[in-house]
Amino acid sequence: MTKLQTIINEKKITQRALYNLIAEKCSTPIGYDRISKIVNGKVNNYSVYTLLKLCIALDVTPNELVEREPFMSEECI
Repeated sequence: MTKLQTIINEKKITQRALYNLIAEKCSTPIGYDRISKIVNGKVNNYSVYTLLKLCIALDVTPNELVEREPFMSEECI
């Protein structure tokens, strides 16, 4: 489960509701299909602007959303 999935589950909102929150709070929305892929962990390389839109909509910090483990390897440690 991704951090984003955990947050939307805790806040008891759907992906569609997240889409609507972003559309309300940001001048340019994120596509519903893109949100779905990010929530489900199929896309983890997205722009800082997308990250910030998610943060604004959910009232969280980037640290609360970014998955560190997939990017870490033994070479980085």
